Order: sequence, then C-alpha cells, then structure tokens
Amino acid sequence: MGAERRELGEAIRTARMRKGLTQEALSELLDITPIHLKNIESSRRKPSVPLLFALMELLDFSVDALVFPERGGGGVIHTGGLSEEEREAVERLVDVMRRKKSRG
Repeated sequence: MGAERRELGEAIRTARMRKGLTQEALSELLDITPIHLKNIESSRRKPSVPLLFALMELLDFSVDALVFPERGGGGVIHTGGLSEEEREAVERLVDVMRRKKSRG
C-alpha cells in the first residue's frame, strides 16, 4: 500500500474529526455506508473521484499537499468569488509572505 493512500485516509479522518463529525454522520451526508467510509479512512479502499470531491467540499480540505508534495505542503487559498483585482492582490500578498519566509 502506497504512502499516498495511507496519507489520504488519514487526511480524511483528521478533517472529519476537525469538523466534529462521526463516521456515521459523514457517511449519511455522503450517501455511503459507514463501513465504506471506515475502509477509506483506514486506507483499505480509495474514494472515487466524485466522492473525493464531495469529501473535500464537506470537510473543507484539499489534497494538494498529498498529490503535490514537492510544493512544500503550502496551504490552499480558494479565490472563487473574488474579482480579478482581489485575486491578484491575494496572489501578490502570498508572494510577499513566501519571500519573507524564505529569508528567515
């Protein structure tokens, strides 16, 4: 079993717990069985792509750090709903913060 698969299951479990949801409550929201969710969290099964997107939306998490570890585990900023000007301002702010962090 690959590390990515284990990490995904752990990330889903952590995000669920952070939201204060039980496996039963989340599985009901997702319209899957609690056993299926348990198998995903324990890395015995992988979620389908539509289920993964539903999990990301319900639990407010991203798999970017798992899929692209070379990016350094940086957070994801969702810019949906922002104007082009606001999005560019956020990008400039992130760039400044990254430069500041890299300087120590």
